[in-house]
Amino acid sequence: MNVTPNKLTPAPCPAWGRFRPKEVIKTSNYEIMIVLSPEAEAERRTEILDRFRKMVTDAEGSVDKVDEWGKKRLAYEINHLREAYYYVLTLTASTDVLDEISRILRITDEVLRYMPVALKEKAASES
Repeated sequence: MNVTPNKLTPAPCPAWGRFRPKEVIKTSNYEIMIVLSPEAEAERRTEILDRFRKMVTDAEGSVDKVDEWGKKRLAYEINHLREAYYYVLTLTASTDVLDEISRILRITDEVLRYMPVALKEKAASES
């Protein structure tokens, strides 16, 4: 008696064809606090902030708010400085843009400190 084993065929898988899924670029809400040197001129501070606005808008994001806190006393000395200019930027952008902003902030001489924070969706809609 010749017995042939059952041959199972795999289930048909859908062909990708022209209906490939599109790449999804997720944007999130962020808040970035930037502490700038008190020795930076007003023009230079404005130039730094405008550069970030342009980067975000070029990448189809949006800068929702730029909050200038002004010149404040630092809690502790940073690079032998006791005062600095504080700025808080609220923006919607992709993680790639945030990485590029962080890279530029790291190498900009006038920036003493910076801190990007991801906002929750609920908190971002309230503001």
